Amino acid sequence: MPTEQELEELPLDVLAVWCKRIADRPEQVTEAASAEAEKLRRQWFELQGAPGSGEEEREELAHQESELRKRMAKFLSGVLLP
Repeated sequence: MPTEQELEELPLDVLAVWCKRIADRPEQVTEAASAEAEKLRRQWFELQGAPGSGEEEREELAHQESELRKRMAKFLSGVLLP
């Protein structure tokens, strides 16, 4: 199983798929973990539609993606590596 640092290196779409798998299987994790996985996946989905026309908007989007990647990696490492 990958470490948190290795998870941070993965593309966001891969992390989102893992979150979806966890969210779709609440019987295998706690209800809170399932809800958090769905929340993270939705945040990723919302970023996909975010406009990035100007340089400032693209920088902000990149920052948001970086922060989301860190949160997803931390969450997934806690769920997948108990």
